[in-house]
Amino acid sequence: MSREFAFPGTRPRYAPDRVVDIQHIALVLDVDPAKRTVAGSATLRGMVIAPSTKHIELDAVELAIDKVLVGGKPAEFRHDGKKLRVVLPAPLATGSELAIAIDYKGAPRRGLYFVAPDEGYPDKPLQAWTQGQDEDSRYWFPCFDSPNEKATSEVTVTVPGNLFALSNGVLVSDKTTGGKRTLHWKLDVPHSNYLITLAVGDFATIETKWREVPVTYYVQRGKEAAAERTLQRTPQMLELFSQRFGVPYPYPGYSQVFVADFIFGGMENTSATSLTDTILIDERAAIDYDIDSLVSHELAHQWFGDLVTCRDWGEGWLNEGFATYAEYIWREHHEGRDAADLELEEWADDYFGEDAGRYRRTIATKIYDEPIDIFDRHLYEKGGRVLHMLRDVLGDDAFYKTLAHYLTKHRHGVVESRDLARAVEDATGKVVDWFFSQWVIDGAGHPELDVRYWWDADHKVARIDIEQTQKIEGRTPVFRLPAKMRFRVGDKDLDLPIEIVETKHVFHLKLDAEPVQAIFDPGHVLLAARKIDKDEPMWTAELSGATLGIDRAAAAAALAKRGGPAAEKALTTALEKDKYWGVRGAAALALGSLRTPSARDKLVKQLKHEVDPRARRSIAKALGEFVQDVTAGTALASVVTKGDASYFVEAEACLALGKTRTPRAGELLRNAATRESFTDVIRQYAYRGLAEARDDSALGLLADGTRWGRPTQGRRAAVGALAVLMRGRRDREARDVRERIELLLSDRDFRVQAAAIEALAVIGDPAAIRALRKTVDRELDGRLRRRGKEVIRDLEEGAPLAEEVKRLRDEVGELRTIASTLRERLELFEATTLPKQRAKRTKKQPGKRSGSR
Repeated sequence: MSREFAFPGTRPRYAPDRVVDIQHIALVLDVDPAKRTVAGSATLRGMVIAPSTKHIELDAVELAIDKVLVGGKPAEFRHDGKKLRVVLPAPLATGSELAIAIDYKGAPRRGLYFVAPDEGYPDKPLQAWTQGQDEDSRYWFPCFDSPNEKATSEVTVTVPGNLFALSNGVLVSDKTTGGKRTLHWKLDVPHSNYLITLAVGDFATIETKWREVPVTYYVQRGKEAAAERTLQRTPQMLELFSQRFGVPYPYPGYSQVFVADFIFGGMENTSATSLTDTILIDERAAIDYDIDSLVSHELAHQWFGDLVTCRDWGEGWLNEGFATYAEYIWREHHEGRDAADLELEEWADDYFGEDAGRYRRTIATKIYDEPIDIFDRHLYEKGGRVLHMLRDVLGDDAFYKTLAHYLTKHRHGVVESRDLARAVEDATGKVVDWFFSQWVIDGAGHPELDVRYWWDADHKVARIDIEQTQKIEGRTPVFRLPAKMRFRVGDKDLDLPIEIVETKHVFHLKLDAEPVQAIFDPGHVLLAARKIDKDEPMWTAELSGATLGIDRAAAAAALAKRGGPAAEKALTTALEKDKYWGVRGAAALALGSLRTPSARDKLVKQLKHEVDPRARRSIAKALGEFVQDVTAGTALASVVTKGDASYFVEAEACLALGKTRTPRAGELLRNAATRESFTDVIRQYAYRGLAEARDDSALGLLADGTRWGRPTQGRRAAVGALAVLMRGRRDREARDVRERIELLLSDRDFRVQAAAIEALAVIGDPAAIRALRKTVDRELDGRLRRRGKEVIRDLEEGAPLAEEVKRLRDEVGELRTIASTLRERLELFEATTLPKQRAKRTKKQPGKRSGSR
């Protein structure tokens, strides 16, 4: 079973008391990005809830409080650096109006971030931007910093005259006096404190609209074309979500601003989303890449998270699960179900990895140290998959009817999981308490299913045996799983419902004739690990003709596990002829796992002929399976040397070339590591390729790649590559690399710090524990603290050693595969070449007979 999520001693966290209903927040601020300071006032207006209220306690971390007024008069206050306690002049009764004005200043280390050029990055813009989620607004203004407190807001901010400032809602005024510019923003829709935003910089403005709602993009000057390219489908998303969710976009405008050094991909501040500028897509990247998943995710939050908000962070999946599932809704609409299903499979893989490798937990939980701890694969990816299953249980019409009811009923309010369950019941009459119990509230983990199919010709009955094999312990239950079997009888699909409620089931399904396909759970709706046992001809038929691409891809993977000439032939046909690039890519990966010379040759051929770069990328990846194979290495070297129209194909070829460990890999990858690309992807994969090639001579190059001033994505990849090269080693060279990585635990780039923690986990040296403990004690970012504690625990318990044993076993497996391939080639040589050579020798000596001298 996976580890427990919570560390020993972790206590439950609940939503705080609401002594006062804050109804409006007004900030009047002076922000100086160059000095990295903020100063001004915060005025909170509201109504008393608790009877005989004598004091109010606000969150205010590392702010200097100069003065507090209550009702316009000075008030007594105490501030300990985290909490601001305001003593009221007299006790206030329930329903009394209250106004608190606080003058303060600060140089925030969280919440409000400052970006400026420096010695390593002289071209960085001068900017300031906020990130309030989860509880960091308290670092830049005093507030009730909990999602269950919602108020209207206005921000009046003064900045240097050459800069602009964006906040929530509508721009009421914009005045420049002398060298200062003051902008006044106002939002008349209540929202949580963590969603109040500020972004300051020299931005170009791009204006469009959806219906009559202004849609605006802000980006560093000179990058306007990339911003339009990246966000071009925003109006279509607004239209789709307004229709699907049953509630039109609820704010007076929608803005998206690109900022430098952002610590997330994006943040759904109400009406004004912040996005990292690293996602700005250039023309070459746009060939086979988009950022629609992130754009749709943040936009969907305007409904799920902003309009309707989780009551406390333990219910955060109601924000993030819905926003994640909105990515599927958009992809399904824009590209079709096959493309959307690919994303579902990626979510499952991400969640399964976290569940197996880190911990298992319920999606909704109160047991966590800090809210950021639960912003993980369970919250996002598993949450999205759970909503996909709910949609399948209800049907499309009932699902979207439920969403409209849920959003309308709880508009401007806060919710828990049971509110969504009640919304289902209100809208459809269906009671789904069992569903929310096993998937969200009480249950953890997922089903592991063994499915076996065979045909009873005498009775014309399909028999399906299904067993839940997951270990039933802790919070992992026996799952109730409504599902389907899809049979292809003749030329039509027949879907028959089944329901799994016990550990073992045998289903007998009467059919008119023997099916050529029998697909359990078509479309992989269930979030389940699965082993499917059926005859090879049926897998072959499903690969060539299943209706859904995801089912054809599953057939490719199953045939790869079986191997053999028939499987290879079917996979080759799919590689060359399937209509969907995702299935062609899956066939390529399956052929790569066969590791036969004939499979390799088919991949090499198709690498030249495949027109879709997304499938071509999979072909390049598959060729990386052929270790010490000169033919595969040569094909990949050609791509690395000559390039590809796609950044991503070229990058994948770099990694795959390193995996082949062929003679020129190191030289070519060093050259590739000098190339600039979108998100530095080619350099990233070149560094990773050097590590896979076991090229210790690349240590200097990789160490240099970690330097401040190098592109951040490449820096992180260099750190990871160094760790792979040093995995399990304890010599002086390994010690030097470990110590270099430990220095990066204090890097100015949060993502490099995170990469350093992961690298120390890979190296597996307990000597790193001391440095990791200092990081856990020092860092403000909860993500670094949480992951640091996990790695410390693993190092203390020897988990990296077990991982090293597994790696060595994998290497032995690779060597066995190479030996098998060499044996196959030798047998082929003996069967074909040697007889011809003997025949030639016989022809050259016509007079020689047996027994003669």
